[in-house]
Amino acid sequence: MKLKIGWKKLFGLAIFLSLCSGFLIYQSCSTTIGPEGKNTVTIQIPAHSAKIPTLQIRRIEGVVTPRTTLENMLSVLDVSPEQIQLLVRKVRPKYNLNRIKVGQRFMVETSLNGELRAFQYDISDEEYLSVILESGEYKVSHQIYQLDVVVQECYGAIGVSLWKTLIESGETAQLVYALTQILQWDVDFTSIQRGDFFKLIVEKKYRDGEFVKYGEIIGVEFHSGGHSFFGFRFQRPDTGKVEHYDEKGYMVKKAFLKVPFNFDPRITSRFSFSRYHPILKKRRPHLGVDFGAPHGTPVLAAGSGRIILAGRRGGYGKMVKILHPNGYSTSYAHLSRIDVRVGAKVGQGQRIGRVGSTGLSTGPHLDYRLQDRTGKYLNPLKVSALPSEGPISPNLMEEFVEIRDSLKKKLVSIPLVHPFFKRSHRVD
Repeated sequence: MKLKIGWKKLFGLAIFLSLCSGFLIYQSCSTTIGPEGKNTVTIQIPAHSAKIPTLQIRRIEGVVTPRTTLENMLSVLDVSPEQIQLLVRKVRPKYNLNRIKVGQRFMVETSLNGELRAFQYDISDEEYLSVILESGEYKVSHQIYQLDVVVQECYGAIGVSLWKTLIESGETAQLVYALTQILQWDVDFTSIQRGDFFKLIVEKKYRDGEFVKYGEIIGVEFHSGGHSFFGFRFQRPDTGKVEHYDEKGYMVKKAFLKVPFNFDPRITSRFSFSRYHPILKKRRPHLGVDFGAPHGTPVLAAGSGRIILAGRRGGYGKMVKILHPNGYSTSYAHLSRIDVRVGAKVGQGQRIGRVGSTGLSTGPHLDYRLQDRTGKYLNPLKVSALPSEGPISPNLMEEFVEIRDSLKKKLVSIPLVHPFFKRSHRVD
């Protein structure tokens, strides 16, 4: 016997069975969040029970782009202004969502009618904000990512510059900056020569196998001009403060920077008692060092101190002069802009102005000068770096020496493989 069923009955039966058994549908499309950048919207229907009603969820994951606000980020998913305001108020004790930052990752989940069900935002590389709708209430929490730490040992032979060597080896500007912060008091980056090299022990942090950021520089050796400079990370057990120290237990951070920049400037004119002036067309003393740099390059205070001059000074053009606690003073001339005022206190490495060509100048550069307590001009490139404070106290020296010797042994074991060598091991 044959059973005949019409197409309408078959269609109705199919609908009934689907509601009883549940099903899963994925639909993908692309959308734009803010003026720039594309993100993926996924529509999910994950119900898998006849007793649980089908729930449709829309999800966006992306990166905050320039000129993006929380409102236009969420309005793509039809979240109402009232919900956005409620979200901001609930989260405010832990984070101000009106100040989301470009480049930070985020995730949003809503129902198809625009109800916000979940929100996640990376506050930094290591922490994130989590908001989940539970029983009609937003539950807000501050979470920490579990990052994998890898210690990497590497050797690099300098070709053109430290910057170029590290960047071409696959590292980022973040590591270049961190390394120069340790070496800048002892190494004159303007006199680096081919054949100089460095050895480095540094932490790298990963999340789900993807590099996130650098951790601590644990140890470094920089060999230049036949001399080696060392920096060893040491955490003082009495204060918990972490600093880098040289072989003798002195902090590598000294009273003055070798050069008042955050990059490798070129020297266009050296300290001299008889230099031919290109504008005045005669010989006269040049009691400073000229660093050539692009117009507008930030100029940094070589040491902490108090501003005693900030303004125009004849042929020096716009000039800043700093009196340091040890009685020495530094001057910065031909600036295009001054960012400090007389009487203000500045910290070492703080921006005080920008490179220019004011006064008697043939092009953008910085005339940098150093005077001792008596006012005598000194050659900044030849003055030995002055320790900012005494060595590690005797009661801590034994512990420091143990750490120093261990790190130095590891640095020595790093092979000199031209032009760059890396080896890594994971920290459990």
